[in-house]
Amino acid sequence: MAEKRKLELYLLRFLPHPLREDFVTIGLTLLESDGGFAEVRFTRDLRMLQFVAPGVDLEWFRLVENEIQGWLGGLRGREELAEKIAEKFGTTIDVAPTKAVLTDDPAQEMELLTSMYLMPLERGERGQQRTGRLAIVSAMKNAFIVAGVMGLIQRDVDVVKYTGHGDPFRIDFGYRVGNEMKLFQAVSLKTNVDPALALGHRFSRIDSGMRLEQMQASLTAVVDCEMQMRDESTRFAVAMLEQSAVRVRTVGEIDEIAYEVRRELRA
Repeated sequence: MAEKRKLELYLLRFLPHPLREDFVTIGLTLLESDGGFAEVRFTRDLRMLQFVAPGVDLEWFRLVENEIQGWLGGLRGREELAEKIAEKFGTTIDVAPTKAVLTDDPAQEMELLTSMYLMPLERGERGQQRTGRLAIVSAMKNAFIVAGVMGLIQRDVDVVKYTGHGDPFRIDFGYRVGNEMKLFQAVSLKTNVDPALALGHRFSRIDSGMRLEQMQASLTAVVDCEMQMRDESTRFAVAMLEQSAVRVRTVGEIDEIAYEVRRELRA
């Protein structure tokens, strides 16, 4: 078996409004720690940027990609890349925190990462991402399929033995690693926060029941995009979930979540 090579993944994000938390992942860079493999890719679906920044000059992103490509050979890490980007392009482009990547085939890994983070969605899929819980479930499923882990994940996890007889509730996705059960539930906060509050209550019972079986439970609630999380009731619901030990992430992070699952399951 070929020896695993250690690389670092940096996601490149476009911030149309630098003072807000909104961003769009537009590219990625994969660098080998010893200076071997080095490559940058930008999305080929730049038209999507016009949804978040009408009037944006799409050709400018090509110039950014070419500029970064020219730096790759001499880069020593994320800090130097972020410094160069800030110096050249200001606060419009951001470099996300480093993600470690172990692989025996960097070129193949680059193709997988590109398909996960940068491949354009069909128009119908893009529209689905903007509406409701079922759209979040669909986005989660698609990301797990692209990451190659859907066959390793359980769908509709039955928790009635922990929450109480007659409870029809099921968790959307789950998988087991050792004595830990990792669960993922889509939660839309756009119109009603009650499902989020109920989920926090349920999870406390799920966690208690699993501990009796010498298992540990973790739950991630995947909620609507950051832009829908600004009103008071939504912030309250998120706070209640976190107080119940439920991790909250947005659907915009689903590709990152899927890649983390892939690494953990070594798919």
